[in-house]
This record gives sequence, C-alpha cells and structure tokens, in this order.
Amino acid sequence: MKKSQLSAVSCQQLLFTIYCTLFTALFLAGCAGRQEIKTSKPLPPAVEIIRHLEEVRGKVSSLKVMASVKVAYNGKESNVKEVLVVKRPSKIRAETVGLFGSPVFTLVLDGSALSIYKPAENIFYSGNISSHEIKLPFPLDELRSEDLANILLGGISLIKFGKSDIEFSDTENSYILTLTSKDGFKRQVITIETINLLLKKNEIIDGELGTTFSTTFGNYQDIGSLSFPKEINIHFVNRPDTLQINYEDIELNTDLPDELFVLTPP
Repeated sequence: MKKSQLSAVSCQQLLFTIYCTLFTALFLAGCAGRQEIKTSKPLPPAVEIIRHLEEVRGKVSSLKVMASVKVAYNGKESNVKEVLVVKRPSKIRAETVGLFGSPVFTLVLDGSALSIYKPAENIFYSGNISSHEIKLPFPLDELRSEDLANILLGGISLIKFGKSDIEFSDTENSYILTLTSKDGFKRQVITIETINLLLKKNEIIDGELGTTFSTTFGNYQDIGSLSFPKEINIHFVNRPDTLQINYEDIELNTDLPDELFVLTPP
C-alpha cells in the first residue's frame, strides 16, 4: 500500500476512535444525569430520642389553662370552654364554663377515682372511672388518667417496651420511633420533628385489647425555656370519637393544691 493511502487509513481510524470516545462520554453523562442520588440522613440512636422525650415530660409538672374544646362522642358533637387544671402524675380537673362564666359541669380525675358535678341538674357522682353508673363525656375508661394527664401536659407516656426502632420519614420530614412490647401485642409509634425534636404524633396500637388511638401535637409556643403545644387532638382510630383542644392563657408549673382535685357533695 502506498504511503498516502496508509496516512488516509490512519486518519480515518483516528477520527473513528475520537467519535466513539465522545459518544461514550455523552452517553455516560446522560445516564448520570438521570440517576437519583439519595443522601442518607444520619439517625440519632433510639435511646437518645427516648431520653429526650422523658426529659421534656419531666420539665412540666402542672398546668392551668383556659381551653376551647371540641368533643365528638357517641354520635354527638359539642364545643365548650373549659378551665383545665392538671397536676402530675394523674390529677385532672375540667370545668365547663357557661355563658356567664360560671361552671356548669365539673369533672375531677385522680388516678382511677372519678367525681362529676352538674349544678343545674343537682347531680353529684363519686366513684370509679370504669363504673357504668354515669355516662362519661368521653371514653375516659380507655385512657389511663396518668396517660391523659401526660397528654394534657404536652407529653406522652411510654409503653413498657422490649424493642425500639428508629427511621427517617421523607414524606413527613420526621423521625419515626417505634416501641414494641416484649410480648409483641402492643406498639407505640412516635413522630418527632428533626430540628428541635418536637413531639408531633403519638399512636398506640394495642393488639390484645383491640383499641387504637392517636394524639397529635401542634402550634408550639415558647413559654420561658419550653416549647409547649397549644393544639392537642386525641382520636380513636377505629371509631369517630375525638377530643380537640386549643389552649389559651397557659400557665405552667404553678403551685396547685391537692384540694383542687377533690369534689365534695353540694
């Protein structure tokens, strides 16, 4: 083959090699552009979140507040103004305020003890929360008074668990902490926002008793060094019973005498 012909062949091979190289580079670049690169979010240990929840709960020992309360129970709905007084571990006093500011219904819980007074009907009841002698304004018999007190104080009770798992939810941009009892019948699913670790939602799934309820917390307000939820909603998942609470004029950690949580017959 002549020299000129060899040079022409070499040029063609060189151009072909360059073309193949450019095509491969462009193809790989296109593929890289279509790939989704997911960044993993570091998760705090479950024990750290549990410790935080317990510390926050321990910072609030009492509450006195005016609240707007919406109750849906037994197919009926009501909107009332309540003066709520709560003291750890399980003392709750709720006074429904009438049009003229005087109490028209008073309920007191202290552990399993329940007292109710309706002045307009001259009805006074004192007994146990599980009694069927009087209609309750909400399924309080399915919530321990200690659990309800913790909820009203802006925190939650933790179940006795044997296993704990934590994950990050992209959709909620939150940490999801799951606690499971040793026998596996009961689970607690807790949703916590990632920045300040504020409590957003708490779900109790009890396979043994067949009851499931959830609580949501929102509209946090800074009170001193604490962030406290002004909106608390309790919802029984398997039925339409709900309790929606909006706090006003919040007083935390005030001295509340035990006499406030004792109702005597008129």
